[in-house]
Amino acid sequence: MEILDLNARTRSLQLEDNTSEFSPAPIYSLPPEIIAEIFINFVPTYPEFPPYSGVLSPLVLGRVCRHWRAIALSTPALWSSLSLAVSDPDAVQTEKLDLLRTWLARSGNCPLSLSLTGPTTSDFFTQFIETAVAHCTRWAHLDLLIPFDSLHLLQDHPMPLLRDLTIGPTDLRHDVDFTLPLFIDNAPQLRHVVLTSCFLNATIRLPWAQLTHLDAHCLYEHECTDILRAAPVLVLCTLSVCCSDDDVVVGPAVPVHEHLRKVTLLAEDPDVRLWLVLDCLTLPALRKLQVAEPCITLESLVAFVQRSQCALEELRVTDATLSESAFRDVLSLPVDDIVLDRKITLDTWESIL
Repeated sequence: MEILDLNARTRSLQLEDNTSEFSPAPIYSLPPEIIAEIFINFVPTYPEFPPYSGVLSPLVLGRVCRHWRAIALSTPALWSSLSLAVSDPDAVQTEKLDLLRTWLARSGNCPLSLSLTGPTTSDFFTQFIETAVAHCTRWAHLDLLIPFDSLHLLQDHPMPLLRDLTIGPTDLRHDVDFTLPLFIDNAPQLRHVVLTSCFLNATIRLPWAQLTHLDAHCLYEHECTDILRAAPVLVLCTLSVCCSDDDVVVGPAVPVHEHLRKVTLLAEDPDVRLWLVLDCLTLPALRKLQVAEPCITLESLVAFVQRSQCALEELRVTDATLSESAFRDVLSLPVDDIVLDRKITLDTWESIL
């Protein structure tokens, strides 16, 4: 009798376990719209790029169950950002191209944040550019590091939403004898631009006149002044000079910049002549300035402050050897009647890297 009771109890527990095993989890009681919002907060915040594989990829959400997959595929915001790098040679180029096409198709009508990095040369990579360009009316944030010979594929396409651009060829082309105009008259909202180390101002022309923020890497001194002449409404500007070109004249002074409030002048070599750039500038609205001491002279710094009549709030001198008092002494000019709160911070390169 006891054995029969035990068997009955065992069967009852097994039934309870089976019932609980197949009971839906609480999340399934939520409306699909709430689950979709949870999914959007799961991946990196737009315009940051989620990985196309791994734990934080939207693809992971579709592998949990059919219900989640249906919600993920019907949530375009999950697919509105993508970063894709194609090396040369790349054994999985075809798979990456299929991924790009699928990802962009799933993004629906959402504004796009897209990063596309290509090899130095590749005929196959043209298909990646053409696939991305088919969605250029939705580009809002764009990072493009592609072969110079592929840049012409970006011409004459409307980009009404594009606001932020990082651009530069993957190959440094000094042999090009023409200037390629890009994003001119077709990207009216473009304001922020980052230029990579392979950018040459002589070979690529951007809509400088509409830019408010510029971060440029590895320029010559004359490229800095040429760009500043063409970009009169800049508010923030970082210019990194990689080396000097002694055979090129920097040119006449840059017209007065009425809006430029923060300027960072970096040097990748102690022999860079940043003072040549500083001598061309008059910036009455400037509030923050960063320079590298070995690449300027105190005379050029004093002349710049006198000429600009700017109310500097912070002067950051990197790679400094002189004392703070030395800078304060040379900047104790009549202009001090205007500049009442000047903060001077002396750093070394190591402290900002």
